[in-house]
Amino acid sequence: MTSHEKLVHRKLLAGNSILNLGTGALISVLNLIFVPPMLHTFGTELYGVLSVTWVVLANLSWLDFGFSRASAKYVAHELGLGKPREAAMWTWTAVVTQTVMGAVGAVILWSTAPIIVNYIHVTPNQRGLVILTLRIFAFSIPLDFATRSMTGVIQAGQRFDWMNGLGLFSNLFTFAVYAAGILRGANFLLIIYGLFALRILNLLGAYWGACRILPELRSLPQLKTLPHTYRTHVFAMVKYGSWVAVASVVGPLILYFDQSIVSVIIGVAFLPFYTIPFNLLSRLGLFPSSLTSTLFPAFSALHARQDWSKVEVYFVRSHRYLLTALIPVLFVLYVWAPEILRLWISADFSAQATLPFRILAFGYGIALLAPLSGALIEAVGRPDMLAKLYLVELPLNVVLVWELTKHLGIAGAALSYTVRCLIETILVWWIVFRAVPFSAKKFLKEGLLIPSSMLILTGLATLLIRSGHIKSSIDVGMTLATLSIYCFCVWFLILDVKDKSFIFEMANNYGLRLAKKPVL
Repeated sequence: MTSHEKLVHRKLLAGNSILNLGTGALISVLNLIFVPPMLHTFGTELYGVLSVTWVVLANLSWLDFGFSRASAKYVAHELGLGKPREAAMWTWTAVVTQTVMGAVGAVILWSTAPIIVNYIHVTPNQRGLVILTLRIFAFSIPLDFATRSMTGVIQAGQRFDWMNGLGLFSNLFTFAVYAAGILRGANFLLIIYGLFALRILNLLGAYWGACRILPELRSLPQLKTLPHTYRTHVFAMVKYGSWVAVASVVGPLILYFDQSIVSVIIGVAFLPFYTIPFNLLSRLGLFPSSLTSTLFPAFSALHARQDWSKVEVYFVRSHRYLLTALIPVLFVLYVWAPEILRLWISADFSAQATLPFRILAFGYGIALLAPLSGALIEAVGRPDMLAKLYLVELPLNVVLVWELTKHLGIAGAALSYTVRCLIETILVWWIVFRAVPFSAKKFLKEGLLIPSSMLILTGLATLLIRSGHIKSSIDVGMTLATLSIYCFCVWFLILDVKDKSFIFEMANNYGLRLAKKPVL
């Protein structure tokens, strides 16, 4: 097996997905642990300020112009064809261009920081601190953009052990900064400066990992040849990345518009009742991201070789595995929502956040299926189709969020998110079958039909558990019984012989000796 064939082998992709999932789960647990002390130490307002800061940075991601995604695609494409030198040139093209664009973003955020603060209802005594926070984070934009290009190389090389190691270090450093800020008497500035220093370390670590994939990046004389190919590469990246950029502008606007409206209509002090359930559920994104981060470069490499049959197999089965894994998690989060929030934060917080939490859970159950389709659409070079969908969706979403939030408050914002996710996911599937020669019948039958039927059965089981409230040991027992029945049905009704054989094979690779292996 050649080196570029190994990059799309199912064992490598599955192993990397499992590694991504495990690392993401660990990070998610640590995030959950730190939310209560952060809220109690800094209060809902400063915690809301951090949330708004992430939203602002996300909305400036369009200045990336899609170069980070384009970098991952073209590097994976060249590696798939066995051309590392060309892959290195694509990387340098992206790094140089993104650094310049990131500097532009820094100037924009620095200049508009006072204007942003005027719209989020910050108390007067915190105004200066919030402006300083936004301006410090402005300098992180060019660092983040350059880091993305280097990370794209690691992703394209399927070295997710390094990528997860860097991600784990970054998150542990973040938690250490949070802890230091708490222990130093609610020192919010310490947190801000510490998070900025982390950006510098992230860039250095990503460059180290990229050089391990492409040793050509270590040779600075390679920059002498950059002008000869720079214009050609930039043109190709702009052509591809401009649509990714449009999607990266409109996508965050759509995703975070509900949070912005909550802060404008209701006030930033009430934002945590929405953002904390939202962020908790967003941790489930590690399930599709674990798959898409490995499948995107694989899809790009397979697209270079026009191996559509293997692309279809990976696409269909990844949907089936993802939906099967998400159902029990969403079931538990919905049923146990009041108790989770009460034990995690407080009873008062649970009283106000439970309803939006449950509404958002339905939306996330649908939305988490869309990234697989998005990764495939971009891998085959059609990011324009996603961008056009978002452009049509944006004005409709603005009206929907504004009206529902205005009349129903936080629950209305959650409802608008759920409705949007349902419509968007269906349309994204439609786009896939316009862009790729797949069988829609096979996808619906093997990827969605059986797991969806199990979702319906699980939903009916929810009604049996006293309308979704855990009040006694009997309710806990019923929940566990439902999950046990679900696992039984998954093994005997959803997974086929090939699935089971592959599970045993992967378990043995990870040192787990299972008693019996199905016969093919």
